Amino acid sequence: MRIKAIGVFTVLALSLAITPAQAATAWPGDSATRTADGTSVFGKNLSGLSFESANVVWAVKNSPSTLYRLVPNGALWKVDQTRSLSFKDGQGDPDAEGVVSTPDGLFVVSERDNDDDNTSAPTILKYGTGSAATGEWALPGMPDVDPNAGPEGIAWVPDSYLTQNGFKDDTGKTYNPADYSGHGSGLFAVGLEATGQVYVYALQTTGAKLLAKFASGQKQVMELEFDGSRLWTTCDDHCNGRATTFTISSGKFKLKATYDPPAKLSGLNLEGFAISPNCVGGKKVVLWSDDDNTSSHALRSGSLNCTV
Repeated sequence: MRIKAIGVFTVLALSLAITPAQAATAWPGDSATRTADGTSVFGKNLSGLSFESANVVWAVKNSPSTLYRLVPNGALWKVDQTRSLSFKDGQGDPDAEGVVSTPDGLFVVSERDNDDDNTSAPTILKYGTGSAATGEWALPGMPDVDPNAGPEGIAWVPDSYLTQNGFKDDTGKTYNPADYSGHGSGLFAVGLEATGQVYVYALQTTGAKLLAKFASGQKQVMELEFDGSRLWTTCDDHCNGRATTFTISSGKFKLKATYDPPAKLSGLNLEGFAISPNCVGGKKVVLWSDDDNTSSHALRSGSLNCTV
């Protein structure tokens, strides 16, 4: 969701968090893109995307809070399942901004309850087959920002990648999954729209534990995606749709590259981004969601070189 207003705390956070932008290079895939949904399927506010497999994509709409399961239909993706979302108590309307499919389940990040949209409430919610969340974690450690400028994107990073690359928390301690009882099999990265910061959490049975935070290299973050070897952060038209990638070096997530989007997507309000796990003919399918539903289409499809 776009920022409607920026308060004094947001301005302060922006001044502290933004780092000089790295020069962007061309999109590392085909320059051609196409619409990937039918006409007027989703309307506005389609925000987050995540591949469960090459043939299943999850998408969330932040208002009204809606979860979609998408499957291929020729060259397009069609809605296979739709359900409204609520918090764990079965109440409220989560401002669902990002979604990620993981081996531990399906998780959604929300910046507030749309029924109380003047109050910031950064939260990760876990969903099973119903509308009510089966798990709920308030997110500590984020600055006080406008309620409509909170967490926008979420990605899951497996413990195997973190331990293999010697990930360290912000105290300098090397990450040991055994120290975080009940957290599942990985950590969650969450992008904060207002500042462009990324926060890394363990979701324990006792609550969410903040382990680390770092700058995305852009002034805002709209989506996160982990492709098995890199963490991607993407921005919307406020940053010309650019993406940054990170790998772990010396225990920390370090900026590796900055990419412009394919030319036809420049200037669109891109809030969702997802990369297929399958490589076919040297390419992976990539999906973007357009929050503005430009020309009555909310999904765009392109490709990414598998060797990036």
